[in-house]
Amino acid sequence: MIRDVVQAGRLLAEVLRLQRWAGGEAVPAARLFGLMHGIESVLDQEDQPGISRDTQERVERILQAVDSSEQSTDGLAIKARLHQDGIDETDASIVMRLCLLQSRWTDAIDRLIAAKGSIFARLRVERSSETDWFGALHYMELVDVTDGLPQKMHSVFAPSVPRVGEIVEPEKGSRMKVVGVEHVVGRQEDALCRSPVFLVPHVLLKPTQEEIDDV
Repeated sequence: MIRDVVQAGRLLAEVLRLQRWAGGEAVPAARLFGLMHGIESVLDQEDQPGISRDTQERVERILQAVDSSEQSTDGLAIKARLHQDGIDETDASIVMRLCLLQSRWTDAIDRLIAAKGSIFARLRVERSSETDWFGALHYMELVDVTDGLPQKMHSVFAPSVPRVGEIVEPEKGSRMKVVGVEHVVGRQEDALCRSPVFLVPHVLLKPTQEEIDDV
C-alpha cells in the first residue's frame, strides 16, 4: 500500500514537472522534491478530499443571492453566510474559479471580488492562470539595427524565435524584417537568490523594403 502511494506520488511529480516547465501555474520545487522522494509529510498533503456537489450547489446559491441583490457582498457578511452554510472559504473560492472558467455567475463574482473587505480578492489575480494559457514561451529581445547601432525595442515572449527573413510588426512602428539572431548571456535571480545564466535571443530587425521605399 505504502509503495503504491509513493509510486503515485512520483507519477504526479513527473506531470507537475512538465506543468512547471511549460510555464503554467507555479509548482513549488519543494513539492516536486517531496513527491519524487516519497516524503510522507508531502504525500499526506496530496490526499485532499474533493468538493462535493452539495458544497458546489450551496456556493452557487450564495452567488445567485448576490446576483439578485438579496445577499450583501461585504466581506464580513459573506464570511457570516459561509459559516452559516457550513462552507469552507477555500472551497468557495475554488467553486467560484470554476464558475468563472464556465462563464457563470461572473457579475456576482466580480461584485464579491471588488467588495469592501473581500475575502475573494485573490480571484482577481488567479482567474487568468488557466484562461490565459499560451503553452511554452521563449523570452527574447527585439533589437533595431537600422543605423548600425543596436536599439532595444521590446522584451517579448513567443512560441519560437523568429527566423531570418520573417516579418515582425512592433507594437509601435512599421513592419520590420528579421536580419539576424544573436544570443546574449544574461542572469536573472530566482526565488532562492541564485543567479543562473541564460542565453537570451536578440532578434535583429530592419525596416522592410516597402517601408524604405515609402520614406
